Amino acid sequence: MDSPLPPGVPLPKFDNTLGALLIGGLVATALYGITVLQTFAFFMNGTTDRTAHKALVAFLFVLDTFDTFLNGHILYFYLVSNYLAPQALAVPLWSVILHVAATSLSNFIVRSAFTRRIYQLSHGNIPGTLWIAALSVLDLGCGILITAKAFKLKSFLDITNGMILSFMYLDFAAGTSADLSVALALCYLLARSRTGFQRTDSLIRVLMMYTVNTGMLVALDATAGLVTFILMKKNFIFLAFYLLLSKLYLNSYLAILNARQGLREKLDEPKSIHLSRLPSMMQWRSGASYDPEGNRSNFQPALIDMKSDNSGSTMAVSSGDSKSGVEKGITEYVDPEESHIARAY
Repeated sequence: MDSPLPPGVPLPKFDNTLGALLIGGLVATALYGITVLQTFAFFMNGTTDRTAHKALVAFLFVLDTFDTFLNGHILYFYLVSNYLAPQALAVPLWSVILHVAATSLSNFIVRSAFTRRIYQLSHGNIPGTLWIAALSVLDLGCGILITAKAFKLKSFLDITNGMILSFMYLDFAAGTSADLSVALALCYLLARSRTGFQRTDSLIRVLMMYTVNTGMLVALDATAGLVTFILMKKNFIFLAFYLLLSKLYLNSYLAILNARQGLREKLDEPKSIHLSRLPSMMQWRSGASYDPEGNRSNFQPALIDMKSDNSGSTMAVSSGDSKSGVEKGITEYVDPEESHIARAY
């Protein structure tokens, strides 16, 4: 039932070992319940995503389910099977080790999806995208190496010695840096995409709210795990934060996916705006608004009704003399940033 305590290993305290595992496991299980609801909503809301994307979401859900099974096995082993053998806390459990690999893989997939979004929003910015991609690959590689080497450990105290400690520092640092980079990059790119057009800016504000509320929460959890591991290697407080990491990341991704439908419905609402209030950076498709002899057409500002689809924003003249307005040149308006953001998300 229990594992022998290695020589020289003191009896661990329960508050920062079993207590930390219990709290982390309970919160992780609650987050899994949210994952189930969000995954169900994703497949039931009539999404138009490609089959490959749906398969990716399904795989992430299966991986998170497996990770939840590992969490349950960790709690059962330490709190039930070895409730009279606290010395078992000193010995690494196979489910704890596999949890590292499962978390690294799940985080890598979700970060890759966010990295693709950053690449599109930045209009193909290579250096920034490669920075986040490199950190994500480094985090995944360290997670796999830690998993392989951890099976040879005889005690958790062995983590504080040898190469595995360096890998764990590097893993935490790479993951935390990647999470912060993703959150900050998305906020910056969305803020830079503001056009002065009320509907587009409203969309950007909502997306920024989702990014801050979910992305920063992941980054804070990763930072807390890194700090507690540096300061308190001999207890399980860092492990409590680590149990939550992949579930927070997956839920942040699913939350944005499920918010798209409501945002698109909001974009499809008809709008009216006076032409004299349009920002100067707006791009117009013109018919005969320009005279080859150098004279501009005598066009009076009008009210226009706007109806959008998923590919862009369309404006049509609807004033009293709409026919003459169309003949004089303004037939359609496309807000490039709104269309660009819609494709990225």
